[in-house]
Amino acid sequence: MNKRMVDFIRALRAAGVRVSLAESMDAMHGVDVIGVQEREPFRAALKTTLIKEARDQKIFDEYFPLFFGSQQPDMQDAAGNMSQQQQQMLQQAMQ
Repeated sequence: MNKRMVDFIRALRAAGVRVSLAESMDAMHGVDVIGVQEREPFRAALKTTLIKEARDQKIFDEYFPLFFGSQQPDMQDAAGNMSQQQQQMLQQAMQ
């Protein structure tokens, strides 16, 4: 899992956004499917998987540019940064 994604989710949690492990994995899967080449689909994939409460949307909107800026995120292959064991655990959890 990409460090930037992990740090982003940790920051959301620290700000009071409730993000479960399952939602974190859904976000990673969504990014894997959507890709990171286009900013808005990438942003939408994260927002729809990580944000459940209307009050949390503002936090997401404030934090997203801090972690992903105006440039494309550096995470072309999120699973490529995982160990084989982590990939298997993620795959099992998503079944």
